[in-house]
Amino acid sequence: MRTYTYAGIAERGGSGDYGLYFPDLPGCVTVADTLGDLDGSAREALTLHLEGMLAGGEVLPLPTAPEALPHDPDVAEAGVMLITVHVGDRPSPTIIDLPTALLDRLDEAAQARGVTRAAILRESAEAFLKAS
Repeated sequence: MRTYTYAGIAERGGSGDYGLYFPDLPGCVTVADTLGDLDGSAREALTLHLEGMLAGGEVLPLPTAPEALPHDPDVAEAGVMLITVHVGDRPSPTIIDLPTALLDRLDEAAQARGVTRAAILRESAEAFLKAS
């Protein structure tokens, strides 16, 4: 797992709730009823956003230091929060040699389960390592 920390800008909404957005990650936003709940909500949003980017093969932007964040005069800032999350490793393409008949059976099993060949191989490798 890798650890990532990004600065989020918290703002108070008109109805008393709080919102948070990450200037480095357009589209990564969250809301919470209280400022205390915003931290957990922000961690969840950041984790999902980063995992989605990594799964899509995107390169994560370097985090901007809090003091270097641009100031938006239209945002009623409640403060800046540093949010740290732990995100699993991204897939690494791997070439392995397997007999064609085994691959055919593996593909049939994957299709029957509604998953990919890679998912079955990953699950098998994790089970093997747990048993070791």
